[in-house]
Amino acid sequence: MGRLLANPLIFAVTLTSLLVTGCSSHRSLSLGGGGGYRGGPAGMLYSHSASRSGERSSSAAGSGQSRQGIPVSVRALVPRKAPLALLSEVRVHKDYLPKSARGRKGQSSMRPRYITIHSTQNWSKGADPWRHSLALKRSKLGSLSWHYTIDQSVAVQHLPTNITGRHADFNGPGNKYSIGLEMCEHKGNSLSRTIGRTAKLAAYLMYKHGIPLSKVVPHYHWPRHGMNPPHKNCPHFLLDNGRPGRKWRGFQARVKYYHDLITVQGPSYAIR
Repeated sequence: MGRLLANPLIFAVTLTSLLVTGCSSHRSLSLGGGGGYRGGPAGMLYSHSASRSGERSSSAAGSGQSRQGIPVSVRALVPRKAPLALLSEVRVHKDYLPKSARGRKGQSSMRPRYITIHSTQNWSKGADPWRHSLALKRSKLGSLSWHYTIDQSVAVQHLPTNITGRHADFNGPGNKYSIGLEMCEHKGNSLSRTIGRTAKLAAYLMYKHGIPLSKVVPHYHWPRHGMNPPHKNCPHFLLDNGRPGRKWRGFQARVKYYHDLITVQGPSYAIR
């Protein structure tokens, strides 16, 4: 060691060698209070303290706060609108049919696979969701029942979505596996706002039950065996000449738009 100190050139070369290759014991060599350097792969140098600092920063960013408890701004990927925020815009009010109502007789539980869209074709003054709910509860519509009635202002829910209704095709799959949505069209009701509210509700129900857009169907979709014609022109204002066409595709596009808002991820809640 004395010879090394006596010859500055030899000392400098030896120290450089230690820095590049690292000590045989792999201990950090501290220089002037530095962060401690260690020989890395292929003789590369890296800062152990800097690496640990980077790990802390990465961990803090993932957790949303630093080790010191200081919040870190993180732009998480989330849907552009919260699903419950969309549902709140629909303004759903529960007004379930009593079990004594004819529309509840013989019903069974179901796991919904479809959403069926109807129109009430009731143009009577004041034939809003609440009036339909009262008629259903009093069995004024026979054994008919469905899940929601919607107008420009509100959506009234008559049945839980895990209970079958009678609104589509007698004892076929439309009744056994679909949620029925009826749109009001009484005088004074805004049809465009009713359609918009229905599209939002359909989008939320798709999200809740994992139903694809292809299974959001008009009443027309379900044939009524023994009836003439078997396919009902319903909802008539969303069909073209009694069949799904341009108008129905427009409604589907609107449903998809709202569904994308609550499912497709973006950098932040851009729309609330």
